[in-house]
Formats: sequence, structure tokens, C-alpha cells
Amino acid sequence: MQPRFLRRLGLAIQLLNAALIISCTPDQPASQPSIRPALPQIATDSYSNIRPTDYVGPQACGECHETNYANWQRHPHSRMNMPANAETVLADFSGGTVSYADQRALFRREGDDFLVEYFTGNQLNRQFRLTRVIGWRYEQDYIAVQTHGPEPADDPIYREERQLKFSYSLTHQQWLPQSYLEPTEFPGPEYHTDGSLRHNPFTASNAGFNQRCAYCHNTYPYDLRFYKIRTEEGMLSGFPPGAAATPSIVQALAKEAGDLSRLQEQALPLDRLVTIGISCESCHFGGREHAQNDREIRFVPTHPLLVDWTPDHRNARNKSTIINAICRQCHHSGARAPDNWPDGSAGVNSMEASEMDRGACQGALSCTTCHDTHISGPQAGAPDRADHLAACVDCHSAYQNPTAAAQHSHHTPEQASCLDCHMPRIVQSFAVYNRSHRISSPNEPAILATGMPNACNLCHLDQTLLWTRDALKENWGNAPQLPPALKNYFGRDLERPAGAAWLDHPSPLLRTVAAGAYARSPLGKAALPTIIARLNEPNAYARMRFLMSVEKIIGREISNEEYTLTGSTIIRQKQIEHLLKQYH
Repeated sequence: MQPRFLRRLGLAIQLLNAALIISCTPDQPASQPSIRPALPQIATDSYSNIRPTDYVGPQACGECHETNYANWQRHPHSRMNMPANAETVLADFSGGTVSYADQRALFRREGDDFLVEYFTGNQLNRQFRLTRVIGWRYEQDYIAVQTHGPEPADDPIYREERQLKFSYSLTHQQWLPQSYLEPTEFPGPEYHTDGSLRHNPFTASNAGFNQRCAYCHNTYPYDLRFYKIRTEEGMLSGFPPGAAATPSIVQALAKEAGDLSRLQEQALPLDRLVTIGISCESCHFGGREHAQNDREIRFVPTHPLLVDWTPDHRNARNKSTIINAICRQCHHSGARAPDNWPDGSAGVNSMEASEMDRGACQGALSCTTCHDTHISGPQAGAPDRADHLAACVDCHSAYQNPTAAAQHSHHTPEQASCLDCHMPRIVQSFAVYNRSHRISSPNEPAILATGMPNACNLCHLDQTLLWTRDALKENWGNAPQLPPALKNYFGRDLERPAGAAWLDHPSPLLRTVAAGAYARSPLGKAALPTIIARLNEPNAYARMRFLMSVEKIIGREISNEEYTLTGSTIIRQKQIEHLLKQYH
């Protein structure tokens, strides 16, 4: 997917550039220091919670904190990464095959081993043995070691763990190339003009597991983050909320531990993992001082060498800047993604903490205001929770009065909630569209004036941007100007309904978000022929999202015989014509 609507509209590309923080790849160099003001700092005596010996593991925590430990075992964090075995592998390994392009993949089990094999005809090209699984709610990805392939026997590919390019959709109970399930990393049409695959899933991944996935899917000593993970602003991943660590501090930390070589290495040393998956000390830092010496847990990275850097740990558990920094350690990935929105909102999930930093409630809310870090939340797309809505009026107390709330929103609670207007569903996730965590207002110029999905038209799909502008001005007294460039997509007089214009937009991201909005709307049935016609989208991920929207509108799954998602363009077109006759 290569959304270029910002450029095509002729708008300032810096709207996007200003929002960038860090990519999912953990090897970005540091540049300018953070401009965030430093918090008050205090002496830290001999307290240390960042070294390997400072970590005690979740079982030690569970000896006293039994309830939290039991809840953690059921939480998605604990299963972000697991060894591959009969209990953790949820995909079908019964010997089925997936034919795609001119090759096929075979998924089978041999004793305790889960094997994935790639064939051209009857020729075995590659064989992989699963070592780890990632995810367990919506999609499961797999880490494996190659055991057979065209590379020489001494090639590192036979030793390194790498991510497979096939994943299992738990939503659809189906094996698919990753390009059908991941929006950011597989842009452009599925096939080149010569008919070859643009993103070939039958090849081996270039990046090792310990160079990428491992950084956010496991618990490891925080000193390793000092060595490697930095943002463009010079901030470490997650910390500090104040000034970044200087090179001299990083050098001193590495020298003390005999880790100077780590400053030049890209891979996370897997022998230093505290746990596979995310456990207590990912958020609480090393607990040795607490568990063995009965000292209070400190929610900031602490070490004698950091005495002039560490933010004040006192009352840290109640400070939103500290809490959000902890979550930002992992919930920042994707900030470099080309398909983020012009206002800095995420186009894909896992960027929530970074979005909070950019939103209207930055500093006022913490992630834990809405999310209990010990208890697994509802499935994505679940109805709004009362405690989430209460968090809004806790600060905006004037709207605790129902009459005042109605006068402000001009909607009944059944029509729209605080979240519908200020946290619209514009984030691509595995199964639904998640809410943006950049808390905003629909009248922001970077939203309405760029033509990106705005909260008003995501519900009022049959209305124009002019209607939205006028409604914002009449009811809320403020609306941005709509630039002439929008006429290219929304009509000469901006007369096209926003939903229809979005479905025809050059940006695949915008088209799929529009389809998701129609799937949630009573207007979905009227738009169904247009959405069905999009089932021949050239980008594999966009096509998958349109299929999901069609299925939600008609209220059932479409069989492979009715529509072959991974089939050729010719086969799909004939199936689409039949579906159009059926649902016209």
C-alpha cells in the first residue's frame, strides 16, 4: 500500500514528518536530544533495576502478588511470544497445502516438530522448523529455523531464527501470505507488471528474530535498551520523559558491564531474556531490590551511573508521563510507517503511546486510565465501556450533566459517544478498525482539510465535507477552510459524499477505512455493490479488508468457492460478477 494523498493534494508533507518518532526496526541512530523538560532528579544510592542480575522473573513476583500473577498468565502480554509446541501452535498443521502463484506451501507435523515446506511442483525448495509463535487472539505469526534450502550448509540461515512469511489468520482459520494480513510492510500491487510476485512469501526473511520481533515481544534487562533503541529525537524507547541519555552515560554503562561490543551489534542477545513474552519486569523494571531487600519498586530505570539522568521515582506510579513512558517502550512501533495519517494519527496499531503524546489530552491521561495492565481487556471492536467514557468527564466535569453533554455533542448517547468524536476508528488492526489514540477534535485543520477520515463523516458517510464544515461551524463555532486540492477527489464543488469519495480515493488505506465504516453503518447495504467490486483490489491487504467488510455487511463468511482471495485476477473477476448479481 502506498498512500500518497498528502502529496497529491499538494499539502505540506511536514504534517506527517513532524509526527514521526520511531520505526519497528530497533536500530535507528540517535540524533537530536529530546526537547521535553527534565523532571526533578534525586540521588539513587546503590539502587539498580536495569542489569541482568536485577531481574528475578515473574514466578518470584507471583509468590507475593498471587492475583496479579494469575491475571498476567491470562493476559495477551504473557503470550506475545511463546515456544512452539502442541499447546501454543494454533494453526492447522495437519498436512494441508496452500497454492499461491506458481508454488505451494505444505504445513505438517512430524513428532513434536512443526514443519513448513515450500514446493515448486514436486521439488522441495525450503523446509523450516518452527521455534516460536507470536500472537494468539487474531493472527499467529511464526519464527523458524531453516533446515533445508538452496544456501550452502554453513550459511547462517540454518542457525538463525527468522520470521516466516506465511501467517495463520485465527479470524478466518486460514493460512495466508503475510502480505494479506500486514498493511505497512507490503505496499503496492500484489504482482509486478511482468506477472512476478512483488512480495514473495516463499523466500526467507532477511531480518533475524533477534534483530526485530524480539525487542517488543519479550522481557529483557533495560540496559540493553540504552545500548540500541533510540528515536530520531534522541529519546530512548519509552524513557526518559526528560532529557535523553548522553553517549558518555551509555558508554559508561556498557563498559561497567563488559558490554562495549553491544554498542556495535544489532541483535538482541537472546540468552539475556528474562522471559519469553512480556512479564512483570517489562513494566516494573528489575525487582531484585524489592523482592530480596524489601525496597519499594521504582517505576523508572535506576542505576548509580544514572544519578544525574533518572527521573524522580517518588510517586512515579501516579505520574502519567512515567506510566506512558513505560508503555511507550513497545507501543511506539509504526511511527515511520508511510500509511499514517496527516495529523500524526496511526494508520496501524501498536503506536498508541506515541499517539497519546501528540493528542489533546497529552499529559492529562495515562494509559492505565483506561487499560488495566494486569487484566485482559475485551476483544477489539467491543462496545464502549462505561469506565472509558467516565474518564472523559472526570476531567471535563461540565459534561457530567446530561443536558450539558447533549448541548456540547448535539447527539444523544445512543448516536455518538465521546470516543466516536474524539477517538474515531481509523487504525488498521487484525480484525477490526481500532480507535485512534491521538485524542483530537473533528475541526482540526490537519484532519478535515486534508481529506483524511474525520469523525463526522465516518458516521455521516452520505454527507459531504462541506456539510461537515458547516455543521462544525454552526454547532461548535469553528471549522477549517477546505483547500482547492480537495476538489480532485471530492468534486468540483465538493459535492461528493465523503464515503463515496473515500471508496474511490487513490490511497488504499483510505479506501479500506471507508469500507470498514460502511460495514458498521446502516448505509452499508447500499454501498455493498461498490465494495464487492473492490474485491479485485491489486494490493493483497486492501483486498482482504474489503472481503472482511463485505462479510460483515451480509452477515456471513464467503466461501473459497464463492470468492478465491488468493486467486488470479481473472478468477476473482468472474466470482465478483456473480456476487454482484447476487447482492445487487
